[in-house]
Amino acid sequence: MIRVHRKYKVLKHKTTKEMVEEVNRLIQHEYKDKEGFLFQSSGRWQCLGGLVYCERDSIWVQSMVFIVEENA
Repeated sequence: MIRVHRKYKVLKHKTTKEMVEEVNRLIQHEYKDKEGFLFQSSGRWQCLGGLVYCERDSIWVQSMVFIVEENA
């Protein structure tokens, strides 16, 4: 059986350089749990949609989703 959990995060930065650095940091890290003997899980952050510029606040916005899959 596979269970999927999701978390959402909205990143906001003044420059695209700052945004790229944080997005890359999040998506390159994989979270794993192999300690339990009943299940194994792994999770990753993924971009949800594209990069959007908010003119009112002068910031770049990127939505992210964290997906965890568990094999029981």
